[in-house]
Parts: sequence; C-alpha cells; structure tokens
Amino acid sequence: MTYDSVFRPGLFAGRVVIVTGGGSGIGRCTAHELATLGAHVALVGRDTDKLARVKSEILEDGGSVAAHVCDIRDEPKVVATVEAVLAETGRIDGLVNNAGGQYRAALESPGVSYSCAKSTRDGCSAMAARSST
Repeated sequence: MTYDSVFRPGLFAGRVVIVTGGGSGIGRCTAHELATLGAHVALVGRDTDKLARVKSEILEDGGSVAAHVCDIRDEPKVVATVEAVLAETGRIDGLVNNAGGQYRAALESPGVSYSCAKSTRDGCSAMAARSST
C-alpha cells in the first residue's frame, strides 16, 4: 500500500528515526510516513506480531525499517534498544515518543502510579540521552 505525503519526497533521506508504539495506530501511520519520506525507521513496541506486520508493510513499499521489541517502562531494555539501533545504523536523528502509558492504579496508592509514570519518564529520558551521544 502506498502512502502519499504532503511533504516533499526525500525529506528524511539518510535519517534514522525511532518510533515507539510503532506496531499500531498513530505510531504505525507515523512510521509509514517517515519511511515514505526516506527515513530508516526503528519500530519499537511490545508486540512482536504487530511490529512484524508493520515492518513487512514498510518493506513492501520499499522503505527501510527495523523492529525492536521493548517495553518503554523497562529502562535497561530501553537502553539496550537504543544501543542496538546505534549499532545497526550508527546514529539516531529523531524520536517519535508515541507509546501509550495508561496504567491503572488505586487512588489511595499513589506510589504505584508514580512508579509507573517515573519508569516511563525515565525510559524515555534514557532513550533521549542515548540518542544524543
């Protein structure tokens, strides 16, 4: 399936962009858009099957893509994922932080929800810090 863009062809040629939550929804569409514009897209998500499907779609359209299974709430896995992308491509030029983070917790236990929010925030911070080195 071909994606038409309002942006000029090749706008992201030679760029490497990580898209978290790239296996579905807005992340999937963003990954297709970036690949159509010439970026190498590093899909990141928790669902291997969804990532494989989006990767296949992008490859069919002639795009450049890799898939990385990672839960952004797990900071060591985020660091390993960023290091894997850097090892594969030598650079990271952008991050689309699209992965969701709606985690249920009882109102009377703010430590749980704070922990989830902190973990997600720290994972994203680790991703951004590693990509800028």
